[in-house]
Amino acid sequence: MARLPQRRRLNAVTAKHFDESRYYASAEHNLEGFFDWETPLLDRYFRRGSRILVAGAGAGREVLALRKAGFDAEGFECSLSLVRASEKFFDQLGEPKYVTHCPPDMVPPGPPTYDGLIVGWGAYTHIPTNLRRVAFLQALRLRALPHSPLVISFFLRNTYSYDTVVYRTATLCRRFLRGGKEPLNPGDHLEWSRYVHRFTRDEVEGELRTAGFRVEHYREETNAGYALGIAE
Repeated sequence: MARLPQRRRLNAVTAKHFDESRYYASAEHNLEGFFDWETPLLDRYFRRGSRILVAGAGAGREVLALRKAGFDAEGFECSLSLVRASEKFFDQLGEPKYVTHCPPDMVPPGPPTYDGLIVGWGAYTHIPTNLRRVAFLQALRLRALPHSPLVISFFLRNTYSYDTVVYRTATLCRRFLRGGKEPLNPGDHLEWSRYVHRFTRDEVEGELRTAGFRVEHYREETNAGYALGIAE
């Protein structure tokens, strides 16, 4: 039996993690509203009442918060378990179901009808390979009107010894164990039973620019960061 490509194996591991997650399916998480850093970005770059697409929407935290704030928001998610959890929350609130299912690393096809784009908290960091992440951003860009804002959040790379050791060790293991053809990249990890890519600032800004977004805002916190690009 042929082995699955590395990207599909990593996606399967990550999907299992989120399918089994109680936290991301919980009311505590999905009804808490915006994170502290999200509100200033929305106030500055997103027009109230505009139409927003949330990628990696999970069980609907961002979509629910956006709709409560007056936006016309909807989203898509690759975890069926989280999509089903979102349906329960929207039913409880008497709202139509605004989160749909979509395969990993993909964007539902359609015309450019959105005024803004948000990649759900941390979802970007779970997409394997630079090429897949750029293709994902390009597909999102095709769903948005010109000059629309896009927000992504991500985990930060330790540029010191830890990430270097992890990368070199994993590369040697692949060589001895005859791993797949898809290359490993510095910043690739398996953490808490899920795939994670940790980023440098240059990497984040480079992927946004390659996908056709002008970098307008970038900020780092302790272990994570977020960036906003404008579709060109």
